[in-house]
Amino acid sequence: MENKELNLEEMEQVTGGTWRTVNTGIDKLDAAMRREARKSSKQIDHIPNGTMVDTVSDEIVWDPVEKRHFVQVTYNGKTGWIASSFVGLKR
Repeated sequence: MENKELNLEEMEQVTGGTWRTVNTGIDKLDAAMRREARKSSKQIDHIPNGTMVDTVSDEIVWDPVEKRHFVQVTYNGKTGWIASSFVGLKR
C-alpha cells in the first residue's frame, strides 16, 4: 500500500473509519495521543511510528495556540487525538 499525502480537496472528503499509518518522520519517535485536541492536553498513550490507527471522525480540529491540526484516532483500545500531519492529513 502506497502512502499518499492528501491535498485540501481530498482531505475534506475524508470520513471516519479510515485506517492510516502513523509517520512522525523520525524512526524512533512516537506520536503522542492526547485526551483533547491540543498539545497541552494530557498524553494518554504513545503510538509507535509505523503503526496503523483508525481515524474515528471526519473532524479535524485546529489548536490556535500551538498552530497545529489534530485528528481523532483509536489505538490500543483508546480514543484520543494526534497531530493530523502524523497520518498524512496536512492543512
